Amino acid sequence: MKSKLCVLLITCVLAAACAAPAWSREKVNIAMVLWRGTTDSEKGFQTKLKEFVKYDFTFTVFDPNQDRKELIRIVNSLEPRKYAAIYAFGTTVVQELQKKIKDTPIVFTAVSRPVEARLVKSWEHSDNNVTGVSNTVPMKSLINTLNQVLHVSRLGLLYNPNEPNAVIQRGELEQLQKELHFVAFLTPVESRERVTEAIQKLVAAKVDAVILPSDSMISNNAGIIIPMLNKHKIPSITSITEMAVEHDAFLGLGPDYFELGKSCANKVLAILNGEKPTNIPTSRLDRLYVVVNLKTAKEIGVKVPVQVLRIAQVIRQ
Repeated sequence: MKSKLCVLLITCVLAAACAAPAWSREKVNIAMVLWRGTTDSEKGFQTKLKEFVKYDFTFTVFDPNQDRKELIRIVNSLEPRKYAAIYAFGTTVVQELQKKIKDTPIVFTAVSRPVEARLVKSWEHSDNNVTGVSNTVPMKSLINTLNQVLHVSRLGLLYNPNEPNAVIQRGELEQLQKELHFVAFLTPVESRERVTEAIQKLVAAKVDAVILPSDSMISNNAGIIIPMLNKHKIPSITSITEMAVEHDAFLGLGPDYFELGKSCANKVLAILNGEKPTNIPTSRLDRLYVVVNLKTAKEIGVKVPVQVLRIAQVIRQ
């Protein structure tokens, strides 16, 4: 009888020991303010955080679907004290959050020019409650990649003049004209309804290629923009590589968004371990990927050099 009691007691103790970690997990609430729906960045962010069994994460997702008024409503309704940190996608979202939230950590992703947009004071110290991971792709890198495939002297840019990141990139392109020996045709497009008109301007200008920058409006309308460019046999290069993979842009150069999200998650973990956002450097991924869409290359009549194919992710669908 005593033996059975001992076995029962040991079994109970072991069961309690195994269950204890689940009971003792620290509950952490994270707000996620998106801009254009779920991307691989959000998937990477949540995947990375869920690996840490010390914490029991709850994610509350807000998506204004590129509606500035809805974003403002979301920001005004947020109760920052409920959250250990706020994940923010893109410059527009961070700018609105900064207007109201001064204490709760804001951790951003997919911001291409965080210092120029005045989200952080410097890459090393934000001087506020913000840190994050940039998806920056220098305009010079885009043009140099394009020049490895074809000679470009007349270069178009489609961009949303209402998106801060896009305006900054436009300025970078303007400044590179003399150095890289091209003429820029800067073509603003504010809405889906103006896309056809904007592309007609680029066709009339006889541009050699078009840059599609890190710009949510351009990205969300890629399914309209890129087929029109391809129809007119105008090569396109984008800093959002998914546009080459999913929408048949000719070239892509950019970071892996899933890895962006994982890097963003690491900053949240640092905050949970006691680090202040201002002391967590804003970072960018070391590696950029070249994506070549061979289907588009054939459609627009461009032969891709072997040396480019050797270093690229090749899409053949």
